[in-house]
Amino acid sequence: MGALIQADVGAGPMPVLSTSSPTVKGATRRWNSVDAFVRGVSDARVWGGIHFRSATQAGAAMGQRLGGLAAERLHVD
Repeated sequence: MGALIQADVGAGPMPVLSTSSPTVKGATRRWNSVDAFVRGVSDARVWGGIHFRSATQAGAAMGQRLGGLAAERLHVD
């Protein structure tokens, strides 16, 4: 995913990624990079007991590769 977002942004600055909770009013998380976002989501899934660390690492690597392939195939500049 990071590769595809970076391809879309190009040489420009990376926008701040954020999400807000629909149930906890005012709770907003922000990340300054795709890598920080992926680490945060991965950590939450491990700490929540949803996944093992090895699964989040494999998923992050797969997302990076698929994003790169998609950017290459779509010729995103």
